Amino acid sequence: MITEKVFSRPEEKIKTKIDESVSQQMKVLVIDDNEQTTTMLSKFFKAKGFQPTTTNDPMDGLDLIRKEKFDVILLDVMMPVVSGFGIIDILAGDYTLQDQNIFIFSGVSIPHIVLKNLLRRDGVNGFVKKPFDLDDLLTTITR
Repeated sequence: MITEKVFSRPEEKIKTKIDESVSQQMKVLVIDDNEQTTTMLSKFFKAKGFQPTTTNDPMDGLDLIRKEKFDVILLDVMMPVVSGFGIIDILAGDYTLQDQNIFIFSGVSIPHIVLKNLLRRDGVNGFVKKPFDLDDLLTTITR
């Protein structure tokens, strides 16, 4: 199992390089069934100059991904109705996964092999373990 708080692909594999100076133009989508998490992240990203959009409904999140282009998508793994894994599979089936910049996060441990396979998929660029440090999260999604 992964013991690090943050685990992401090597920088050369991340499609979207994000410069901190363009944070005001960055659109971030947060999909998490926990309202406290989405509220906290929305406030944090607004304070840092980002344009956050949040939803507590994974199906609404999927609709938002299909309708808009986000610079970064933060996707919780464990959610009712459809999990973060399910959303990734649906996007792969639509052939739109490779167009995304997704960072998954979870409060439960994900087996190393599962995580490794997820990070091999185009469009999935990192994993962040809950609870996370907000500054570490920001560093992870902006490199």
